[in-house]
Amino acid sequence: MPRKILVALDLSKISEELVLYGHSLAHRLDVQVDFLHALPHTSLWRGYEPWVPPELDMQVREIAQKKIAYWIRRAEEEIPCEHCHEHQVFVEEGNPADLVISKAKDSGYNLIVVGHKGQSALEHLIVGSTATNVVRYAHCSVLVYRPGLKIF
Repeated sequence: MPRKILVALDLSKISEELVLYGHSLAHRLDVQVDFLHALPHTSLWRGYEPWVPPELDMQVREIAQKKIAYWIRRAEEEIPCEHCHEHQVFVEEGNPADLVISKAKDSGYNLIVVGHKGQSALEHLIVGSTATNVVRYAHCSVLVYRPGLKIF
């Protein structure tokens, strides 16, 4: 049985539902659940550097942290628990699949939860699906979430 769950978020349309799902799953199993969001490499902004303020990275991280924290609060309101616990929120830069896989392995997560699809169709065509890569290369079990099925 999993003792630690890592939920991978991309802040797409289904991410709020994914937070609620991960939160509900963790409470049913009485395990720790944490959340990870991968920021794109800042190298994507090359060419725009003179116009992109250096503090943009920090602002984007703060926005992601606040958005995820808000979703966690809403999930805790919707599914209250007897003994509440802290959730770690990681916002890191890099390839999403690589970050999810390495964070899960390095931090001892037993289950990874990912959404069935993310934000970018172009990213899927160029580098492949994050969910597919996580399922294929993760050291532990991976649950692929599809919206619409409520477990709570």
